Amino acid sequence: MPTFNAMMLFWYMFPFVIYLLSSIITKKMGLYTRYGIKAPDISIPFFLIGIHYVSVGTFDESFLPYVFLMIFLVGMIVAVFQTYHFKEINYRRYFKMFWRIIFLVTLLVYILLIIVSIIMFLR
Repeated sequence: MPTFNAMMLFWYMFPFVIYLLSSIITKKMGLYTRYGIKAPDISIPFFLIGIHYVSVGTFDESFLPYVFLMIFLVGMIVAVFQTYHFKEINYRRYFKMFWRIIFLVTLLVYILLIIVSIIMFLR
């Protein structure tokens, strides 16, 4: 049974703060114009850390291994898709598509964990 404390509140606000800080960093440093790096590209490792701590706080078990399995599966699916669609794998296109899809996966898992944590707290 999860308990609500200041640390869990921090982890609930964590994705918004990290995305905001990543956006500010990319704009101030000009990372998008120089390298094509956007705010989601920087925030993925922080979301993985957040997934670990929210899942441990909620279920006393880390979901990080399962997230990594999903990441590996997404990598294989993206490779097969690009091979089928473009008849080749362009590594630049592959890693860009892979990394952006991983952002969506980690964000979705993080939000689902927060919702489940709130539901378990209210019970």
